[in-house]
Amino acid sequence: MEKYLITKDTIGLLKKGNKTIIYNVNKIEVINKNINYILEYNCKYYGSTFLGRKKFAQNVLNIKYKVPIIIDDDNNIILLQLNSLRKDECLLLIFNKVLNYEQKNYYLLINCLNKYSFRTLISLNSFENLIFNAIKIKGVLNYRKKRNFL
Repeated sequence: MEKYLITKDTIGLLKKGNKTIIYNVNKIEVINKNINYILEYNCKYYGSTFLGRKKFAQNVLNIKYKVPIIIDDDNNIILLQLNSLRKDECLLLIFNKVLNYEQKNYYLLINCLNKYSFRTLISLNSFENLIFNAIKIKGVLNYRKKRNFL
C-alpha cells in the first residue's frame, strides 16, 4: 500500500523505523512508508501541509514541541504526538479515541477504543498536557468556524 488515508476509524499510528503500523477500529495495518510521508500526504489530502498544521498549532498554543497535529478538523481527527518524530519509534494517537490512562511504575498505560492498549514512557503530567492542548486546538477551530458562519 503506497498511501494511507487517516479517517474516523483510525485510532493511532506507530512509527517503527521506515515502517508505520496503523491501528484502525477493525484491523491493524503495516505500511512500508515512513510516518512523515503518511502525515504529509494526509495533511495535503485534507487541505494543508504538515508544516502549515504544525505552525498553526504552535501559534495558537504558544508552544514549539509535541503540538497536536490536526489532520481533519471537520471530523475532529487530531493526533497526539507522544514522542519525537525523529526517534526510531514514535506513537501518535487520535486524541478522542483515548478512553483512559494510568501511571504504572515507570510507564503510562493508555487504553483506546477496541481494547488497544499502549505502554509508553511519557509522564502522566506530559500526557495530560497533550490532551489539554488537543482540546484547546479543537475549541479554537470550532470557535473560528462558528464565528465565520454567523
